[in-house]
Amino acid sequence: MTTQAMKDLARRMRGMDLCMLTTVSSYGRLASRPMSNNGEVEYDGTSYFFTWADSRMVRDISENHHVQLNFRADKGFLFVAVQGEARVLTDRRVMKDHWHDELRQWFKDGLDTEGLVMLVVDAKRIQWWGEDDGHIEL
Repeated sequence: MTTQAMKDLARRMRGMDLCMLTTVSSYGRLASRPMSNNGEVEYDGTSYFFTWADSRMVRDISENHHVQLNFRADKGFLFVAVQGEARVLTDRRVMKDHWHDELRQWFKDGLDTEGLVMLVVDAKRIQWWGEDDGHIEL
């Protein structure tokens, strides 16, 4: 991976908020759901998402940490697929760095919401299609 390629991709991904996060279910099937990274896209290969500790997604990740994120630009033509490994964090000190007040619409007590966890997805391979196609191995 070149640092320049990651910087170029981060610039192109700026403003992409929503993605589909795909996990492998306990039955070996793929399960996808929309997730928001709250516009945090000074992308460096790591993505952060808030969710519920008792969600199906967290159960899936506890059994198989391989996930995929699929982003699509609202304007122009850019698709990004991130293959990565997910982990679940409960450390409020770490979560605080990624918290945005807009999240209160789902987590009314903020970081004190019972059952709140943060998913961290570390990219291992990133592919994109758009003006130019490419990939980065991490």
